[in-house]
Amino acid sequence: MHEPSDQSQHELQAQLQALRQEHQRVTSSFSYRLGLLLTSAIRSPRRLIRLPLDLWRLWRERRAAMGPGVADPQLVTQIVDQWKSLAQRAREEQTPLVVLFSGTTSVQGTRGNRPIRQTQALLRSGAAVFFSYHRSRTDEGLPEPQHPLLLQSPVDITLRLLETLANTELQGCRKLFVVSYPLPGVERFVELFRRRGWGVVYDCRDDWEEFAKVDMARWFNASVERQLVRSCDATLCVSGPLVCKMQRLAPGSRVVLMPNAVERDYVSADYRRQPIQSGIVGYFGHLSPAWFDWDALKRVAEMRPQLRFEIIGHSEPAGLQLPANIVLLGPKPWQVLHEYAARWSAAMIPFRMGPLADGVDPIKIYEYFALQLPVVSFRMPQIAGYPYTWTVDSPEAFCRALDDACRCEPDAGVLGDFIASNTWEVRAVQLLDWAKTGLE
Repeated sequence: MHEPSDQSQHELQAQLQALRQEHQRVTSSFSYRLGLLLTSAIRSPRRLIRLPLDLWRLWRERRAAMGPGVADPQLVTQIVDQWKSLAQRAREEQTPLVVLFSGTTSVQGTRGNRPIRQTQALLRSGAAVFFSYHRSRTDEGLPEPQHPLLLQSPVDITLRLLETLANTELQGCRKLFVVSYPLPGVERFVELFRRRGWGVVYDCRDDWEEFAKVDMARWFNASVERQLVRSCDATLCVSGPLVCKMQRLAPGSRVVLMPNAVERDYVSADYRRQPIQSGIVGYFGHLSPAWFDWDALKRVAEMRPQLRFEIIGHSEPAGLQLPANIVLLGPKPWQVLHEYAARWSAAMIPFRMGPLADGVDPIKIYEYFALQLPVVSFRMPQIAGYPYTWTVDSPEAFCRALDDACRCEPDAGVLGDFIASNTWEVRAVQLLDWAKTGLE
């Protein structure tokens, strides 16, 4: 194996820093600290006696940290000053300027979900980006600078600054406001941005109603999403089912399909797939039981004992009892995923079937294609027509599809053509097509 380049070492260091920040965020979070209190109370009678007082203190601290208007004034001033500098640079260089209201974590130099990858592609295209991200506490500082054209702001501060952003004079720059999740409150600013000459789109990347049903989007309000679809210039959906749902939600509104993608340079030019003859099927990604179907995968593994199932990722449920041919490899840096995938005969997406999965266009399938892998998935309408993809409705059908996929040798030209039309660089151009100069 060759020595890592300076660039890959830098990327690994950036990812290590991001993991440290995430660890700090988790250990300082309300839910983590609440869990520690409850666990210690169970183990110690003395702590149990103190539990009501400890819970009251923790609740008071959380209320103070998350209450409105408690953000550090110096931090607000710092972001405003940085915004003025970014806007001035955009005016001077006539650079497109995008305000992306993401709801994700901050951009930290690693691969991420759709809003982060959109941002990274926009920056590569030369656009400037104001990126609004979620933080768990209002006393968290700003992330380390990642790019001279990137300004990051936590959502609790962003909501206070949206009027300022909308009213900034940009003198003919192309400007775009992207609402990437329907957080209540953001809908009030759409009309202001439009009046001030901004293009405004709602980027519908998930079925938030279904996520709310599994307790992963408690903030969701259907009327807010409906208002966004009605009032934005367009709603961009990652999948056909989401297009249909948004059209039903606000008939007559402009709703278009804009699927996910993969980076143009996701794998190096010298990557070669060399599957192991005995057959390995792989997966990488999140392992939450909210959508990863562990029971179905166990049935598949039991019916195909000759196959080895390698699972890369985090957040698998505790106490899993798995067949011997399912191997949990833990989380891996994205820079080394190709070393595992090169040995695989096929990749899989064993997500739970249902309305939540029906709205998905998984980023990982584009990454699988970049790695020259055929893919077997449980039902997911958006990907049913993708090349070298089998979508099925049962574990038995999943097994039969794996038999076919493991014998399949994908045509590199077919996959190359598909990827060429579905890179984040292409999506950045398509996204900027919705930007306006304010002079039109």
